[in-house]
Amino acid sequence: MSTIMLIMLSLNLKSCETKKDNYFDYLKNSNVELISIQNVRDKSFKFLMTDKKAINNMSDLLSKAEVSETKSDLDPDYIFQIKIGDKIEEYNYIVGDYNGNFYNDERIFTMPKRLDEAIMQNLSIIRKPRDFEYIYYNTILDTIKLNKEQLTDKKVGIDIYQDIDCLKYILSSELKEFINNAKEILPNVELVEKDTSNFDVVIGIKNRGHSTTVYKSNIKIENKIDKSEDNYYVIGEYEFNEWDYKVYHEKEVPREIKNKW
Repeated sequence: MSTIMLIMLSLNLKSCETKKDNYFDYLKNSNVELISIQNVRDKSFKFLMTDKKAINNMSDLLSKAEVSETKSDLDPDYIFQIKIGDKIEEYNYIVGDYNGNFYNDERIFTMPKRLDEAIMQNLSIIRKPRDFEYIYYNTILDTIKLNKEQLTDKKVGIDIYQDIDCLKYILSSELKEFINNAKEILPNVELVEKDTSNFDVVIGIKNRGHSTTVYKSNIKIENKIDKSEDNYYVIGEYEFNEWDYKVYHEKEVPREIKNKW
């Protein structure tokens, strides 16, 4: 059974001018016992709010929601659950998409950017690599560029869902941008959703250790047509407000790096 990571989410909200809907105002006058924010991709990762001040601050933030006609077409990043007595309200939430990004089967809202900021701030507590989206996605794109010629006529799938250690950091809005960028290099590339059997080539990513300023991963290109594999080593260090990284083919990786892997 997975261990649930519980983080006491605290919010320091500043008042701001915004058009709002009144639906969530009832939370301010209700006995909200618990607000949980569950990561969709990593079931072991959850924000748990039981502190009354934090709950009140979150309720104030939710009350600034705007009603939307349509919901986002992106996959949700988090599931919000609001517990009041025996009643639990549940909403899907998408970080970084500001059109119908907070919804359930009955209601659709757009949440202010302040909610995104609160989520990202608390991710930093667990030693998320700085500028994660840069180091994570660019190293994959660079690997695709190195293999573009041999992949051009094949159906290629990118499988990020086996990269268990990094799933909690992945956001649908950033993932969409990444796939669009990948298609500019290789038009026949797709994200693997569940099954890899429909792809000629599968690109897999496996994190090998990270902190806020160090990132290591392996990227494997598995060619099912000719039964071949190519493995790459990624090593990055965050210095002077930017990532300095290298992508090595397994035959070219320096011995001192491989020995410490």
